[in-house]
Amino acid sequence: MTANSTTNIWTAADKDRLKWTMDSDEFVRLGKYVIERRLGETPGFAELDPYVSHYVKTDPKIPGWLQVRFSNRPMPGRRTIKGGIAIESGPTLVYSRGPSGEMAVIMYPVKADVAEVTEDAIILRIGFLDYWDLYLGVRQDMRDLVAYAYATSIDLKPSWGQSLRVKWLRLTRRQIIDDEHHYPLIGSVAWKLVKMAGAGSFTGISRLAAPAVLGWFVGRYGTDWLTSWIP
Repeated sequence: MTANSTTNIWTAADKDRLKWTMDSDEFVRLGKYVIERRLGETPGFAELDPYVSHYVKTDPKIPGWLQVRFSNRPMPGRRTIKGGIAIESGPTLVYSRGPSGEMAVIMYPVKADVAEVTEDAIILRIGFLDYWDLYLGVRQDMRDLVAYAYATSIDLKPSWGQSLRVKWLRLTRRQIIDDEHHYPLIGSVAWKLVKMAGAGSFTGISRLAAPAVLGWFVGRYGTDWLTSWIP
């Protein structure tokens, strides 16, 4: 006969979920202020701001949700196939909380009547992020967003730093393409190198060192460390 347990198996997960929820609620409540400040410090924003409005929005019907969106703009000299003036919208960055308390930071590209990019979205990061994780990440998020505005608009010329930043994000971040989830390209490249090492393509010390060096590279540079130095 099995003795009745006095332990509530739901308590631990519920306690964690409550903590993550409180932290993300606090970030959503105060996020507008730090976002506006960080946008003002972001290279390229001062030049973009006079021509494209931006909005930082929350929605009480969607707890744990905050959006940074750039407005639509007409595209002078560009026409749709129906003859109307082409319109460009975006880009957009969304902070969104999942059912277990995890937060996703997702960036959507510029969209236009006459052009589009390959990906539907780039997932900058996703996980259990407390208030300070989210707060400290805003500087990086705004740099990514403004760089994305320049890199995905056909009417703007990104700087070398902005181009490099977006290329790095496409290499190291998960993406949504045609409504399907795609893992980072760097992951598949790393796996091929590991298989090469195991198959004997490398010899001697190289075979032993390759996985360790590869792991160090992905672990260090697959984060925001590199792009934090890019303008």
